[in-house]
Amino acid sequence: MRDVSIIGVGRSDFDREGSYMELSAEALQKAIADVKGENIFRTEDIEIAYFGCTTTIGTNAGQMVLASLDMLGPGVYNVENGFISGITALNGAWQDVASGLHDIVLVGGGGSFGADERGALTIDEIGKSWKLRKTKGPPYPRFFAQLARRYMKEYGITREQLAKVTVKNRKNGTLNPQAMFKQEMTLDEVLNSEMVVDPLTKYMCCPMVNGGAALILCDSKHAEYYQDRPVKIAACTITSGKAGVPYLESAYEATTRAAREAYRMVDPFFRARETIDVAQIHDAFSVTELIGYEALGFCNRGEGGKLIDEGLTELGGDLPVNTDGGAMSNGYVLGASDLAQVIECVYQLRGQAGDRQVPDAKWALTHIMGSGENGFCGGFGGRGFGPGGGYAVTVLQKQE
Repeated sequence: MRDVSIIGVGRSDFDREGSYMELSAEALQKAIADVKGENIFRTEDIEIAYFGCTTTIGTNAGQMVLASLDMLGPGVYNVENGFISGITALNGAWQDVASGLHDIVLVGGGGSFGADERGALTIDEIGKSWKLRKTKGPPYPRFFAQLARRYMKEYGITREQLAKVTVKNRKNGTLNPQAMFKQEMTLDEVLNSEMVVDPLTKYMCCPMVNGGAALILCDSKHAEYYQDRPVKIAACTITSGKAGVPYLESAYEATTRAAREAYRMVDPFFRARETIDVAQIHDAFSVTELIGYEALGFCNRGEGGKLIDEGLTELGGDLPVNTDGGAMSNGYVLGASDLAQVIECVYQLRGQAGDRQVPDAKWALTHIMGSGENGFCGGFGGRGFGPGGGYAVTVLQKQE
């Protein structure tokens, strides 16, 4: 198996007008431009493409995007895996290059939603607030609110600690030119915003939006030929939640399995807290980021609130999390947000993150989870948060 590196990245702004084809095509053009030199890399060098998408945008999505850029020709794998569709596409592409089957592979992902297709949380006409909607899909806020209540009861987590996740991520978003929301929020503003489902207020929830993201991979041996600062994919793992796991435990179990598998891929003695310099952790709802700290091994169970209280996950802390503002600042795009997490890590490891740069970052991690429609983690029976769905952990390393 060969080492695999990322040589090009690009993403659209999120929550822009336009179809998934337009936004994904924009992201792809940026990823191609990110590769060093027009005379070195040609679009004809792309041997195959993996495209993360959901059923909301129809079939042959990847072919449609390539056709819009007059790039149709390579084979395309369209990958649907709920909220982790983009990272699942990346996983397939990574294994493809690592096996030696192909040398240069494109990874893309994107989604767009009409006014009646934005799911349980949506953006109003001016894109500044959220509303709970009656939808045919799963009532996401209710499930995550139920999880938050159990988490608070078991470990003493407070509403203030939940709100601090939003405050931190919205502050980071002010430093990201591509973030949708670039305004800081106070703790009181988050706590006193409209209650969606107790204890989650509207600013503890992210909106579903439009966008696209893309990456270009090649084997690490030749990566520096195409990119001055390539980033190596050290591990990329995917799990699904098991049935029969106790309710609160099921919010940890599948993520912890994915993390352990990823850490073993890097090194049998890998220690995440001591090694990872920057992380992007799922924050579609503020409770998921706090539980993510614990499930990924950055602290013990019930200590996520302590990490946020002590500022350890802020920029300038020991482990900055969601440095681009996360979904709280960017919004969530099915098929693209998970790839955007990887792109932010690439910027950090290259030293290209501007005012949000983490000094001397060498190791980065991304975490994403979720599902869609009736496959939502936890199902409708309330017997566990984990059954079904997808959970993914990716570890990235600065290529020396």
